[in-house]
Amino acid sequence: MQKIGIFFPSLKHQIWRWCYYFFHKQEVTRSVGKRKGECKRCGGCCHTSFRCSSLSFDENGHAECKEHDRRPHMCKLYPFGRRDHFAHLKDKCGFWYDE
Repeated sequence: MQKIGIFFPSLKHQIWRWCYYFFHKQEVTRSVGKRKGECKRCGGCCHTSFRCSSLSFDENGHAECKEHDRRPHMCKLYPFGRRDHFAHLKDKCGFWYDE
């Protein structure tokens, strides 16, 4: 489990993400289409509240998902908008939105 200062805010954000997606699926889909950048393969979003058992790191320290082709839909969508960044990753993530 992560440090308390990261765990609870991340858990709160994960709950917000699920609820927001549930009620705004079309908006989320449109927003993902506007996403810029690419994944830096740091694994930070996979280790927010709990460590993902599907994540490993290669010899260069890059994150690799063992279930990449079958990963959960919410993983594929991260981040789905400007507000959808875990606080501790906001300036580290390789994805961004212009709007």
